[in-house]
Amino acid sequence: LYYKMANYNHLRYDTLAQMLTLGNVRAGSKMIVMETCAGLVLGAMMERMGGYGSIIQMYPGGGPVRAATSCFGFPKPFFDNLHEFPLSKVDSLLSGTFSTETLPSEPEDNVLVEDEINGLMEEKQTSLHETEEESTTEAAMEINQTEEQETMDINADDAEFKEIKEKENKENVREKQRKQWERRKKLIKTAALLREKNADG
Repeated sequence: LYYKMANYNHLRYDTLAQMLTLGNVRAGSKMIVMETCAGLVLGAMMERMGGYGSIIQMYPGGGPVRAATSCFGFPKPFFDNLHEFPLSKVDSLLSGTFSTETLPSEPEDNVLVEDEINGLMEEKQTSLHETEEESTTEAAMEINQTEEQETMDINADDAEFKEIKEKENKENVREKQRKQWERRKKLIKTAALLREKNADG
């Protein structure tokens, strides 16, 4: 794996081994890594540390890249002590102005979810008014009973479909809030680790 991935990223595997040795990467240490090899160096560090110690991955942009790390097939406990921190926040961390105000402080089911529900309810009421208008027009045109029955079945199916969609949207909003809250918690934890300024390498 090292040989294939290292060649792909133009990094010789003996160079990678030297980096790990000279960087003093070992079990139980606290390491900070910044790399542009799609997570190859990170994965090599995680393997050498064997799930013991902590690693903070610094990253530019929107999120860390770990394509190569996933190829190692690490068990879940290996990721428990893996943290990430955006490079764009390092200055604010050093100056003491770091904050995570853009993310919710706790998963609040009532604020965002209520807004979403209100929007969905308005859509539902509008569509119900449209449905009622359609059924009134159909009655005026004297459609036979079988066609009316079919229309009622379709309306019932539409109502069920809308209820399912509404429930899915609610769940999506809650899931999104939960993920944002978890991301904020991890960011705060990582910031605390970095503030200690005691990394081994």
